[in-house]
Amino acid sequence: MRIIAAVLALVLFVMLWQHLRYLHARRNAVEDRQPILHSPSNFHVITYLEIGEGSDLITELSRLRREIENTGSAHVVYAGQAAFTLASSQLGPQTWDAVIFIRYPSRESYDAQAKSAGHREALAAFSQTYSYGMRRNPLVNALIPQLLLAVRIFDIARGNWKVEDLAPIPAPNDPQQARLLESRIGNLLKLRSVNDDAILIFNLALPGNEEQRTANSSYDLKMLTRMAALAHGPMHVGQAVALDGNARFEQAILVYYPGVSYFADLVGSRFYQGIMGDKQLGDTLVVPTVPILSKLE
Repeated sequence: MRIIAAVLALVLFVMLWQHLRYLHARRNAVEDRQPILHSPSNFHVITYLEIGEGSDLITELSRLRREIENTGSAHVVYAGQAAFTLASSQLGPQTWDAVIFIRYPSRESYDAQAKSAGHREALAAFSQTYSYGMRRNPLVNALIPQLLLAVRIFDIARGNWKVEDLAPIPAPNDPQQARLLESRIGNLLKLRSVNDDAILIFNLALPGNEEQRTANSSYDLKMLTRMAALAHGPMHVGQAVALDGNARFEQAILVYYPGVSYFADLVGSRFYQGIMGDKQLGDTLVVPTVPILSKLE
């Protein structure tokens, strides 16, 4: 009986430790203000923003944050400066400068605020905006760190104690591909001076056909295994809800990586480039960002 009690105590301790280290990363590195548990009726909105020429990013985002939170019911959970945009085939070429993630009490609350004059005026200060909704299940999201812990335990049980080093990939033979990779890594590294503690990637995804789903599952498993070993990974997952335009996505996934330098090394590594071919979706919009919520007044 004592052995069983000791095992249960150990399991609970490890689970608590896992929860606390992800919570520490959420609050401190990512500057994410999402409550761990919230009402299932809460409605979340991802808003992509393009800054007009001559405008200051922090000034405009601070003004937008004040407008959003003036009502007292909506809260900016996260704000990030974008590194680059992997544009959706449905939406066409885009270059977003920032992304904010907002929690509303309900979909009705969002609709009412989106129609208000103050909200429309605050968004009009940007040269372009695009919003997509997200239904976020609080229980599922609260369990993500524990699911990653299970992935790590299973991987260790298979004998995989060490994490593969991020050996750099040789320059691609295709000049265009080489320039694209160099540009993306360069844009990432420029943001080290803004925040090198975390990267949060906004993903809107539309699953592909059966063959694509199978390949993508292989990519997901390899990435999740690495994330579980290094204490990062998905921070928000949910059902995507169309708000603007005709583009349709099914999933909204926000993924945390421990810093610009780490993510730049990952993007340029043999490991990442070796599995990228398996990342197959019907469509996706991807925007990596660094946290700047603490800079907004």
